[in-house]
Amino acid sequence: MKTLTAKTFVLSALLLFSAIGAGFAQDTTAKEIAKQEAALEKKRLELEKKSLELQEKELALEKAKMELQQQQSGRSLSMNLSGDVLFDYDKAILKPAAEEALKKVAVVLSQFPESSVTVEGYTDAKGGKTVNLPLSRERATSVKDWLAKNGNVPAARITAKGFGEDNPVAPNTNADGTDNPAGRALNRRVTIIVEKPAAPPPGATP
Repeated sequence: MKTLTAKTFVLSALLLFSAIGAGFAQDTTAKEIAKQEAALEKKRLELEKKSLELQEKELALEKAKMELQQQQSGRSLSMNLSGDVLFDYDKAILKPAAEEALKKVAVVLSQFPESSVTVEGYTDAKGGKTVNLPLSRERATSVKDWLAKNGNVPAARITAKGFGEDNPVAPNTNADGTDNPAGRALNRRVTIIVEKPAAPPPGATP
């Protein structure tokens, strides 16, 4: 009788431990599943965030292209910025307000990471060539330095040139010889030219 009772006790204990073990295993499995689900949800949220960031970048690029006076021809892309927006009269130090315009330029340039960039400075005809030529160079250099420092454009890719009062886009004087403020304002400008790399010939090894 005692032996039977002992066997019964052992059997009961084994059944109890088996039940506890099964419950523990189920609990562990449930925790693992919950952990995996949480990890998947985290990845989903990260992908959604990246997708939104990409959409925001695309919108910023389109907005920048629309707001900049942009011209595209073949492998060349040019953007014109008003000199009066960037600089005070007769100065080559960028205004605080110039940063917003240059940020838009940087957004566009970020789409052409292998391209060379030329910054051309222009002035009106007031003041004479001896003043205007070095002023236009200094202004072009100021824009170059900003793009290299704040626009993530390698300085080695940027060339700054000054043309002074050459290549006017509007008359500095009216037909009667009087001053033309609107023409002068248009000629005070900085032009940024992007030269895209030439495409390799068909069949060339990349």
